Amino acid sequence: MLFNSLLMRVYFPGNRFPSLSVTGSFCALRCKHCMGYYLQHMIPVETPEKLMKFVKENAPKINGFLLSGGCLPDGKVPLKNHVTAVKKIRESTKLLINVHTGLIDQEDIKYLQEMNPHHISIDIIGSTDTIRRVIGISRTKEDYFHTLELLDSSDLAYSPHIIIGLDFGEIKGEWEAIDRISRLKNFSNLVLIVLIPTRGTPMENVKIREEDVMEVMRYAAKKISPEKLVLGCMRPRKMLKIEKLAVDMRFKGIVLPSLKTMKYAREKGIKIESKETCCVF
Repeated sequence: MLFNSLLMRVYFPGNRFPSLSVTGSFCALRCKHCMGYYLQHMIPVETPEKLMKFVKENAPKINGFLLSGGCLPDGKVPLKNHVTAVKKIRESTKLLINVHTGLIDQEDIKYLQEMNPHHISIDIIGSTDTIRRVIGISRTKEDYFHTLELLDSSDLAYSPHIIIGLDFGEIKGEWEAIDRISRLKNFSNLVLIVLIPTRGTPMENVKIREEDVMEVMRYAAKKISPEKLVLGCMRPRKMLKIEKLAVDMRFKGIVLPSLKTMKYAREKGIKIESKETCCVF
């Protein structure tokens, strides 16, 4: 049975939407699932001057950028020094800007409003045990939920992200995180990503069951409209069943879908809209 005039967005950020790091390759936390590995593949912009130089040299070739970086010991990404630069880029170019903040408090909301990015991405962890065992900070799930409440009561566009299987491949806080996000009013998307067992980290040999991931996806689709759900870029590429499930459940979008998934969607009568940006747009 064909879906009727269904639209699905597919995202291919690639070189057109690069990831920039305000801390270079530095991260104070060295979380057990990452250990700073992914920062090594980001473009370093440790100072506002470096960010402005990057934009000046690359603006004609890109659609926008993700501004992120490693965390400080308090779980925050130190973006504050880049406020004026981001504001200037927002006002003087057509580039889309997505910032990844880490934990935030009321003071951070103030500088983010001044910075005025197009979008904010925030990872949400629904288990205090997972936060302490994997992230290694003495914060609780309520600190993450408070971050959500601050964003939801602001005028900032934001999209929570949940890493499925973050606790060494086990599903623990994902259920509560979805529940809490489902109560919010103003988030743009819920982006579901999946733990990637990464070489050189304590999780390099972790096994995560694709069926467990699919169970979380189904739960999310029950609690939140699939029109707000996105299957994000960070996930094991061999997990093709979860891509098919995202199509079947009519997710808003998929980042970097396989050719098989694209073919499957078209066979279902789904119109595909391709974007070279982050999936929050």
